[in-house]
Amino acid sequence: MSSPAAVPTTPSLHTGESYQEKAWRKFREQPLVPIGTLVTCGALIMATVKMRRGDSQSLNNWLRVRVIAQGATIAAVCAGTYALGSTAGEETKQTRQLDEIQAHREARAGRDRKEFEDRLKAAERQWKETEGALSGRDSNTNVAKGDSTSKALPSVQGQLPQSASSRSGASWWWFKWPWGGSSAS
Repeated sequence: MSSPAAVPTTPSLHTGESYQEKAWRKFREQPLVPIGTLVTCGALIMATVKMRRGDSQSLNNWLRVRVIAQGATIAAVCAGTYALGSTAGEETKQTRQLDEIQAHREARAGRDRKEFEDRLKAAERQWKETEGALSGRDSNTNVAKGDSTSKALPSVQGQLPQSASSRSGASWWWFKWPWGGSSAS
């Protein structure tokens, strides 16, 4: 049974795949490389065992197997790299198409951003013109509803609590709290 820490499952930063998924994908792409690595390690372990036992003839044979396995592994790496390089033309075509799509999206986003900025500048210019026209008028003009007539603010005096309006010097924020305290402590 293997430990969960032996094979981390943290996703790779570039591809979004875990280390196990990446190792399995690499094994499927070039199956001879991990096999050659295992054979090389096995031959080295057997050579170590034979050296401890003092069997020099068998030790030399296992060291030769290790050298051959190591050479075969390097040849598999080179062959796999060459084979993947020959299929890279198809991937390059797909990558080029994806790059073109991305460039088209970025250009479209740039045009949309420019159009938005132009509309925003026009709205700001219109707001400044409206604000300038209203600066000479009464500040209570109702611009939000499109009505440009001046209206006086409704009287707040009638809406004050009785306790606040009956006191001398009371203002609109003078009131009693529901639990009995007053706001002007």
